[in-house]
Amino acid sequence: MKYFRQVTSLTKDPNKKNALIMGRKTWESIPPKFRPLPNRMNVIISRSFKDDFVHDKERSIVQSNSLANAIMNLESNFKEHLERIYVIGGGEVYSQIFSITDHWLITKINPLDKNATPAMDTFLDAKKLEEVFSEQDPAQLKEFLPPKVELPETDCDQRYSLEEKGYCFEFTLYNRK
Repeated sequence: MKYFRQVTSLTKDPNKKNALIMGRKTWESIPPKFRPLPNRMNVIISRSFKDDFVHDKERSIVQSNSLANAIMNLESNFKEHLERIYVIGGGEVYSQIFSITDHWLITKINPLDKNATPAMDTFLDAKKLEEVFSEQDPAQLKEFLPPKVELPETDCDQRYSLEEKGYCFEFTLYNRK
């Protein structure tokens, strides 16, 4: 969570902030006391929203009835104020962005006990990811991120990873081929 918070809230330009696009279910999965996620523009997508784009400036929340409307409005209304737009889930939103994104920040989660399986309800199309994007070396990940993001020491494969609560978390960057 520390890595996620730093990546999505820190910027290279101190006068800008990042936007986080998420589906309604992802928004609702965030405990209410942590919503909206601070220091970021929170963009919630749901077909049930009547308007194509509603901005609650005081709370830094945007509601949009489609991913396309959200991106179009962010780019036209907030371009000077935003550094990056991150898509943080869920599965349906992920499936819509393969053709419109240039980079994926992926955290690979591997159980240290090979018989353990992490509980997950959303999956990324790994085959499609490998067809369209290629994994970059760790130096490119470090260059891509804002300088104040704290990455763990690299392991013997020169990957940024850490072990926590029985899992190995590997931080990676994929770029469009």
